[in-house]
Amino acid sequence: MSNILQAIHRVISNPIIDVKAFYSGKNRANSVGDALEKYVKDIFANTFNEENEAKRDGIYNQTFSYLGNQNNPPDIILKGGDAIETLKL
Repeated sequence: MSNILQAIHRVISNPIIDVKAFYSGKNRANSVGDALEKYVKDIFANTFNEENEAKRDGIYNQTFSYLGNQNNPPDIILKGGDAIETLKL
């Protein structure tokens, strides 16, 4: 299980300055928002260095009770209750 304090610790321990380049590298309008969502998921699931997508998805399933969809907020819900909506302003 994850929580906000663990997530803050992971951000400090794993600084990623250019989130878009780290997660996508594509040049489209929504790619920064998509990259930010993936970054937030990795913060809570502690999967920054996990390159195997199947294993990453398994860890996501252990950490989150809901992974959201494009049309319905929130983006993710942690098992145990906290909901997280990622917004790029």
